[in-house]
Amino acid sequence: MKKKLCVLLLTGVLAFGTAGISQADYMIGSQGPEVRNLQKRLNVYGFKVRTDGNYNVATANAVKKFQRRKHLSADGIVGPVTYKALMGKTMYTSHAKPAGRGNASIPYVGIDDSRVEWHKAGPMSDTVKAITTEAQKYLGVPYQFGGTTPSGFDCSGFIQYVFNRKGIILPRGADEQYLSGRKISVNALEPGDLVFFKTYEEGVSHSGLYLGDGYFISATSSRGVAVATMKNGYWHDRYVGANRVL
Repeated sequence: MKKKLCVLLLTGVLAFGTAGISQADYMIGSQGPEVRNLQKRLNVYGFKVRTDGNYNVATANAVKKFQRRKHLSADGIVGPVTYKALMGKTMYTSHAKPAGRGNASIPYVGIDDSRVEWHKAGPMSDTVKAITTEAQKYLGVPYQFGGTTPSGFDCSGFIQYVFNRKGIILPRGADEQYLSGRKISVNALEPGDLVFFKTYEEGVSHSGLYLGDGYFISATSSRGVAVATMKNGYWHDRYVGANRVL
């Protein structure tokens, strides 16, 4: 995406079959016909939401209620398990790219635990220390689609804002940030590096600031600005790569 906004999907097209199909999650910011289908099913289950094709906070809250009813992890995200419980079929999707936006090519997704070596943060330069300290000032700031200020951030808006505060200009979108600086391996990660993830479609759709020892800070749709781990779990499985801009 050109200037991708982390969890935005302006058009979603459902494709069925076994070849050439990619799997994706639906979350706050996703839009399109399949989101409308999800909303219709939520209404069938008694969770009243507008069937407008916009995956907003109300839709996420309805999904959470549905997940609790089905004894699923209540994260408000429609992944494969929630999709099957809600729609009664396996989630095979081929999301169209958001209108007018590109899509950064990525070679792989996920971290190979047999090769990774996590390192605790060592001595940092003044610039790196200033940026990581600045980023952590905004812990708890809520997520806001398109947000670029401390009243609310999306992922790439948060990264851009933090770096701009220290006089470093970065592109607005996560995929454009992915193309900035120089690529580094996961074993070369140091505090201040940018880390990138694939969340809901092919290509880079989430960016964060690495803090050391497998941890990074980013603006998430579920927790706002928060620190998370890449050592296991959601972000571990969706890691795309990293680059160094400092």
